Amino acid sequence: MKLKKTSVAVLTLGSFAGAVHAQSSVALYGVVDAGILINNNVKGLHQYALSQASSSRWGLRGAEDLGGGLSAIFNLENGFTSGAGTLSQGGLEFGRKAFVGLSSSQWGTLTAGRQYSVSGDWTAGFASGADWAAAGLNFGSRANDVDNVNTSNRIQNSIKYESPNYRGLQVGVLYSLGGVAGNFSQNSVVDAALSYSNGPFKLGAGYTFVKDPYYATYGDQANSSTPSSSATGANDNMNNKIFGGYASAGSQQIIVAGGSYTLGPATIGLLYSNTQFQNLGSVNAIGAIAAPKYKGGTATFNSGEINLKYQVNPALLLAGAYIYTHNSGADGLGSAKYNQFNLGAFYGLSKRTTLYAIGFYEMASGIDSTGKQAVADLSGSSFSANHHQLAGIFGITHRF
Repeated sequence: MKLKKTSVAVLTLGSFAGAVHAQSSVALYGVVDAGILINNNVKGLHQYALSQASSSRWGLRGAEDLGGGLSAIFNLENGFTSGAGTLSQGGLEFGRKAFVGLSSSQWGTLTAGRQYSVSGDWTAGFASGADWAAAGLNFGSRANDVDNVNTSNRIQNSIKYESPNYRGLQVGVLYSLGGVAGNFSQNSVVDAALSYSNGPFKLGAGYTFVKDPYYATYGDQANSSTPSSSATGANDNMNNKIFGGYASAGSQQIIVAGGSYTLGPATIGLLYSNTQFQNLGSVNAIGAIAAPKYKGGTATFNSGEINLKYQVNPALLLAGAYIYTHNSGADGLGSAKYNQFNLGAFYGLSKRTTLYAIGFYEMASGIDSTGKQAVADLSGSSFSANHHQLAGIFGITHRF
């Protein structure tokens, strides 16, 4: 019996190895990051913790040449915490990416699965929080990544198309099927974007519309975009005071545009976004952060960012950013303003290993989404006891 089981196992492994060998290419890649996080105001207390500036991950990507310029492609990407070794993205095995599709040099790329939005793909490079300011924490994003430029929310159950690059111009669209019987639009996502690159100039813009966002995109659980997700309780990606009080929104609209210009060792980036939580009170957001009982209306966030990177020498990069976000409130209930500063220094020990020191300072004023006095609330930690919060992280990133 033992011999029979061993033979079956060997044959199974042999078949798998043959399948992998048939691929034109399969690559293993990843990032491991660890740093010491210091926060001066977590509900009035100082915090010292092991954290990570970049999201630790490992993944597999592959392509098979089908002939005629057509290839079959796939990408599986797992997120984890280096400090505890636990899974990120709500415990999903491949919570960062899981898609398969076809790619053609003539016709573009079509993929299906759990993916980033096209808007995020083509505007993230203009945002400090997604580029260098601790993307793994979202500390450097605009108001807890309210515009999803940092791609805090992946889009699952989605079909995505990206056109070929034509003289620097690309267009892309994505649609996520809600999968709800009898209601085609429930929990659905529509996303479209364009990108343009010409020498030192880069531009990008995107539009996203989400039905029932609390369940369609803000949930990390495997069933977040199905009706049964109401049983999963609180939604981690919306558990903040800046916009967590708008969890009952029936829809969300995001418009984002940005660009960058490189001159020698310096790169300047600009980004603007408009995020609307519409039809408040339409969704029964079980487990959401406490908020007033909104009855209709729209809460609007306008965010602007300017950032600068300077390559001092091949090893040393210095960077800084200023971000302003204004929440105009809803149902006549107040408004809030957030001012944030990001600073970073990065020293490359090699092409794959980098030491970093990144600092963040946020100031808040007005009335937040919960109907209370606004407090600073850097993502990746917990909110402060008052209107300001200062944090820094110092560590090492290794890529393979």
